[in-house]
Amino acid sequence: MAKNFKKESQFKTRWYHRMPRYWLQKDLVRPEGVRETPEVFRLDVGPGVKANKKPPVRIFLGTEAGQFRAERVFVWSVMQARDPARVYEIYFMKDLKGYDRTGWKTGFTNYRYGIPTMGGGKGRAIYNDVDQIYLADPGEMFDLDMGGAGMLCITERETSVMLIDCEKMIKHWTIDNAQRGKKHKFFRETVHEKKLWGRLPSEWNARDDEFTADKSKCFHFTTLQTQPWQPFPDVLRYEPHPDGEVWFSRERAADAAGFSVFTKDKPSRRYGEI
Repeated sequence: MAKNFKKESQFKTRWYHRMPRYWLQKDLVRPEGVRETPEVFRLDVGPGVKANKKPPVRIFLGTEAGQFRAERVFVWSVMQARDPARVYEIYFMKDLKGYDRTGWKTGFTNYRYGIPTMGGGKGRAIYNDVDQIYLADPGEMFDLDMGGAGMLCITERETSVMLIDCEKMIKHWTIDNAQRGKKHKFFRETVHEKKLWGRLPSEWNARDDEFTADKSKCFHFTTLQTQPWQPFPDVLRYEPHPDGEVWFSRERAADAAGFSVFTKDKPSRRYGEI
């Protein structure tokens, strides 16, 4: 059963990686979210490119305040790897209303289980944590043969990258359970009890030292204390990532292009609300 699967030791964050401030705020209650629905960043078919008529690639990104650098580089990586003949939609799942976030490891932990509902109970959706970048077209993963499964991921317990059949999963991963504080264990066990799990090829979630330049299609900087952009220096003792240059090179390219996810001409919905 899924309940027997534990996180691999090499990816864990130990007590000695924590700063004193972490222990002081460890059990603080997270504030109520401010967004009714995810913010959407849309990539239309490229100028002068004939549309290929494939369904839009929907990517739901789990993120939180403090991860703005990672968000930007994630989006940039999708833009560089995408098929310009296809539409891509990136849904920023951040500070959403209605979720009990007590005990969440991150500010977005359980949002992933609300994706079948956010996706309207139809079609497919990809889930990504914000600490990842694409090195190949996510549309390739979106179009994979799911073999009748409701969701695909690289191991029986790993949910940091998923391909989800929203129609199949909406009956089992309900928005009510996602919002009311159910733990990862509950959702994993449901998948395995209903025989809805399928294996995602490992190249779509290459975690830290699993990365290989000639094979990996999605690079996951999963170990918190080695994330190159060091988002939370007040609570973690950071160490260099041996392949951090892969991430930094994408950020430098985005800088050189003057890229911003949202701009004055194309502001976010939240900007308009404020």
